Amino acid sequence: SAMFELRHWVPRLSNRRALFLLLAALMFCWNASILWIGLQDLGLQVFQLLLWLGIAISLEDKFANLWPKPSRFSFFAGAILIALLLTLSPALINFQAGYIKYLLLPGSICALALLSRPVKQWQLFAAPLLISLLLPISGAFAVLSSPIQNRLTALLTWIFLYGLGFQTGLSGKEISLGSAGVVVQTPCNGNEQLIFSISMVIIFQLIFPLKQRGHILAAFGGAIVSAYVINTIRIALLAYFTTWEDRSGMPAFDFFHGHGGLIFSLIAATIAGWIYYRLLDQELAA
Repeated sequence: SAMFELRHWVPRLSNRRALFLLLAALMFCWNASILWIGLQDLGLQVFQLLLWLGIAISLEDKFANLWPKPSRFSFFAGAILIALLLTLSPALINFQAGYIKYLLLPGSICALALLSRPVKQWQLFAAPLLISLLLPISGAFAVLSSPIQNRLTALLTWIFLYGLGFQTGLSGKEISLGSAGVVVQTPCNGNEQLIFSISMVIIFQLIFPLKQRGHILAAFGGAIVSAYVINTIRIALLAYFTTWEDRSGMPAFDFFHGHGGLIFSLIAATIAGWIYYRLLDQELAA
């Protein structure tokens, strides 16, 4: 029985496509484990998982074409690139790689593409490569975000709380509710929600493209608006938690100011995806 099972699996392991998919799975596990062991920001970890999911979906209907046919040069280039990425593991785990952590996903996808096809035949991997580039772009966007965005978030939150009947004050980036309140700093200005929402629309546009320019603009506009609305609700909740007596709201404040804030990012991305699919349904129905 054991010998039969061995014979059953040997042909599969000799299948080049199966080996390629196994390597892709191992690269995914390595990417995820490096960020997790290195105690990187949870938002970054989840965002990378979202991008890997988008990459998998973009290749789902191209499974029959995933049979590796690399040239000698692309094969050795891909192997060398994987070796270089693996040598970065100690630096990434010990927080010594800085921005390099944002290049892990593009580097991994580029290596897999090299091991699959020569560079001139990368049409198959166009969407996965573009999706992977969203990771370094998101890192650059977070660094370059303007302080104006902090003030805009504070203003929107003040308007929201005032509309709900709260007696609030606004001074620059500070929102006050009586003797309590919050100051909107860069981590709270909605960057993460914007990145998740806009990336969701870009991934869908690469996989299930909208044809009408008006629908494309509506999809991106809806993603931006939903991100700001969701983050405004989050900041308003944080401000409200600070008003609870005897600081009883601080555990909730700490949760939603930290890892709990990721819930709002996922909600914003879900809304952006829902808007996109509604627009796509309109085009398909037409």
